[in-house]
Amino acid sequence: MIPPESGFVFNIVWTGSVFPYLRYFVGSQLRHSDARFRFVANGCPPDQVRLMEQFAAVHAQQVIEVFVTSESMERHGTALDVVLQARDDGDYFCFVDPDIIAEAPFLGPFAAALDDGCAGVTSGKGIWTDDVTVPRGHPGIPGECFYSADGYLFGSPHFAMYRAAAVRATMARWDVGFGSGGGREIPERTRDALAAAGHEYWLYDTGKMVNILLQEDGNRLCHFEHAALLHIGGLSHYLSPPEKGGEVLAADEEPEQRWPWPAARLEVARYTASLLRALYEGQPAPEAPSGLESDLAGRLERVRRALITLIPPGDLEDREGGQAPLGRGARSDAASGPGHPRDASSTTNATPPQSMDRYR
Repeated sequence: MIPPESGFVFNIVWTGSVFPYLRYFVGSQLRHSDARFRFVANGCPPDQVRLMEQFAAVHAQQVIEVFVTSESMERHGTALDVVLQARDDGDYFCFVDPDIIAEAPFLGPFAAALDDGCAGVTSGKGIWTDDVTVPRGHPGIPGECFYSADGYLFGSPHFAMYRAAAVRATMARWDVGFGSGGGREIPERTRDALAAAGHEYWLYDTGKMVNILLQEDGNRLCHFEHAALLHIGGLSHYLSPPEKGGEVLAADEEPEQRWPWPAARLEVARYTASLLRALYEGQPAPEAPSGLESDLAGRLERVRRALITLIPPGDLEDREGGQAPLGRGARSDAASGPGHPRDASSTTNATPPQSMDRYR
């Protein structure tokens, strides 16, 4: 039986000082689902935590908690591991990135996939790419790569829903977590198991190791993209990178690139950040840079349309606080109490992929 949307709690890991900007994205996730959300503060300054708490108070029916996992910015997966150890949300453990816009109801097919036998289901390809395959010979599994060159599914760290019992059992058996990155931080027997499965890498991004071992334990991991979800990719680290110590990057600054970003990812993050800043300040939305290849220009134009819809000019009643209606993306509890209807198309019984093969 497919559970109600309110049975899912999505953990959103916030870093630095991105909340004033990306709350509009998260507002759209609230607007287009009945899921509940936990704000996980990972290296956020106190003023940012206060803004989250203000937002949570306004949207108390869906935002259940602001949970500070660390005062310094730790790995995304490490923050999720802290939550998994400290909180019990029932049958499911879920997380979603804050730079994903929901443009329509989205949750139904994912809930149906879990009901249909998937122990976990992921999604969230960045708008900047169509290639989500790890290159042959690459030393690690980056977050944006969801498959091996042979088609093995590594899953996505951007949007994920798991059966909690299955993922807890795999973590306990192999002594790993979402933050396990490889090397000597994992037991030798776990490294041996990854090697035997043909997936030994120098570095594993958030959840990749868990997803491999989940499948090696006999569980089904599933993945598909949803047209209603628009993921920018890398936006938090562009707006407020770790080297800024929680502060926002200035408009004329670039983040350090310890690991070089793909050119398209950098271009999309850079333009989206400038677009967000302009809309946040009540300025006209800038056009995309000229001289780009037509494919990338088209992707940036889609981002521009989505953000103008999400944050229309003049719709920011409280730019500094957390109590604005958040554009067209979110609803406050005053408009979402018991019996308040959402769009008729929003239902956990939305049509899922017709066969398990389509999840892959």
